[in-house]
Amino acid sequence: MSERAELLFKKLRNRKAIHALANQSEDGDFDCKEWHGPDNTKASIAKAVCGFANATGGVIVVGMSAKGTGANSPDVVTGEKHVSDAEAVKSSVLDIILKQVDPGVKGVQVHTVRDKPKSKSGFVLILVPELDGPPQRSKADWKFYVRIASGTVPMEYFQIEDRFGRRPHARLLIELKDEGIGGKAMSGGILERRIAVFLSNRGRGLALFPCVRFKRGGGISFPGYMDSQQPIWPHSYADNEWISTRGGSNDVVYPGETLRIATIVQERALVPSTGTGPHTWEFPAITIIAEAVCDGTVAHCQSFTIG
Repeated sequence: MSERAELLFKKLRNRKAIHALANQSEDGDFDCKEWHGPDNTKASIAKAVCGFANATGGVIVVGMSAKGTGANSPDVVTGEKHVSDAEAVKSSVLDIILKQVDPGVKGVQVHTVRDKPKSKSGFVLILVPELDGPPQRSKADWKFYVRIASGTVPMEYFQIEDRFGRRPHARLLIELKDEGIGGKAMSGGILERRIAVFLSNRGRGLALFPCVRFKRGGGISFPGYMDSQQPIWPHSYADNEWISTRGGSNDVVYPGETLRIATIVQERALVPSTGTGPHTWEFPAITIIAEAVCDGTVAHCQSFTIG
């Protein structure tokens, strides 16, 4: 699932965050709907749920209105259209997803946000996960939909064909841990800040041919000497913009597994004192851009700031 969609779902549980959606554009992770009763809204909800499930997941806010600003422009949130009974609408939404989406979306989360503390009116948030396997279709019109940018459109034949028989996908996430200044002083007055790299598979499929790469900058590199924390896969500096470590056909990250795959280092030289004080080692804050990818998945980009 899109990491932004998960963060957005958590953020919008706050009334002020929903109010701040005004004048924002719908996009690949966010859609809003007005509520006109179960019968008149079921087709719209089913279409939106299918679209997100067949893409990368997303958030639907029921109780907001949106309007297009042009033929090729995304819809923009124009105002709030509170549902009169948020809990009742939540129940209806779950019933629509159960009965109007085929073959069915597992893992949907629905949450209500009250307009006021003691009021029944408010909004209904729907978090739709990305699904592996066969595509979802709406029973309202028996069409397969997919979310593309800010629109939900019927799937092309080749897209539907590709989804049938698709195996579950891996979902790779990178974690970094600052291990402080290394004990090994390099030649020429250089010390290292060591950063451990962990790779987790949070998906349901095997991660084949895994690769992790880091944007060059800030003195980031792999250690230039042999130690017990060398990358478990071969590493490369062939790209002018990235350094990478890549697994082969026999290197698999299983679902639920976390591996320490490498140590990267930030090198800094000894800074001479300007007066009578001692020399110092300076390791400024650094932002590290990293990507993880494996066979059959899109590269997942993450950013880390180490103080």
